[in-house]
Amino acid sequence: MNRQTLSDMAILSFASVWVAYTARREYFRLFLFQLPYLAFPIRVAVPRLANEKYLWRKMFDHNPLFITASDKIAAKEWVETLGLDIKMPKTLWVGTDAGEIPAHVWKEKMYLKGAHGFRMNIPVLDAPDDVAEITERANAFLTVEHGKRRREWAYKGVPRRLIAERAIQGHSGLIEIKCFTYGPVVEQFLVLRRGPPETGARWERMEDGGFELSKRATTTSSEIDTSPLPDVTAEAIETASQIGAHFDHVRVDFLTDGKILYLGEITVYHDAGRAYRQGHYESAPANRSWDLRRSWFLTHPQAGWKQRYAEALNRALDKRAARQR
Repeated sequence: MNRQTLSDMAILSFASVWVAYTARREYFRLFLFQLPYLAFPIRVAVPRLANEKYLWRKMFDHNPLFITASDKIAAKEWVETLGLDIKMPKTLWVGTDAGEIPAHVWKEKMYLKGAHGFRMNIPVLDAPDDVAEITERANAFLTVEHGKRRREWAYKGVPRRLIAERAIQGHSGLIEIKCFTYGPVVEQFLVLRRGPPETGARWERMEDGGFELSKRATTTSSEIDTSPLPDVTAEAIETASQIGAHFDHVRVDFLTDGKILYLGEITVYHDAGRAYRQGHYESAPANRSWDLRRSWFLTHPQAGWKQRYAEALNRALDKRAARQR
């Protein structure tokens, strides 16, 4: 065993202990999550599984573009700079006090959202009976700091703002298409129909580049939806590929009424950093395709001991990839 190997083992061991101590609550959650599948020991310092890679991303990969992607306002502006032929819901207003929303905006069918996180969404699809009540609910979003509890680093850099977006017509029957990208490759996508009833289907990439319906259900529905894919599915996959090319892995979401495709959002930490029903075994698409060697952390200089760790991790990942060929 040469000196380089011993040195790499030492820094990788240190990184493993550092993660386990610094993020001990999230580390323990990961342990409990993977325990029923016998997916242990946990190896965040040299991650194999998607669930481990999400925690690794939270702790190490602080790509500035993650902040942009996590900001509902900045993400739309960034996508516009890419020159993609994709529609986005029209922004009607942006601000930090819903009490300043102009009267004419309240006459629109819209969604009032917190731009700095998730699950902050108020549908205003009819003339509101109580503007003051909606204003109070929206302004309460500004007190929420997303990402702190689950260590989702990117949300820390997103300014707390509100955004009002024009609702897509036919909202009650909208279909969501969620594309999981690994670089420019879309490895799988979910098709979720809002219903009622809500249904879902998972489609996975085959070796020939096509997609087939998976036998694994989505987290939103235990029943697999076998309905034909929306006509805009190919457009969604192509657009997601172009956006995903700027990252090692993100989820790109779309909404459609079946005829027109709209970009929804870009998600850095899927389900707060969990790949449910697949993130615990190595052969799953989420594990097979996510190559951390494309990450910002491993392609940009780092400070202090993390630079030494990045070098050792790159060598370890190269060795693993060589064994899997």
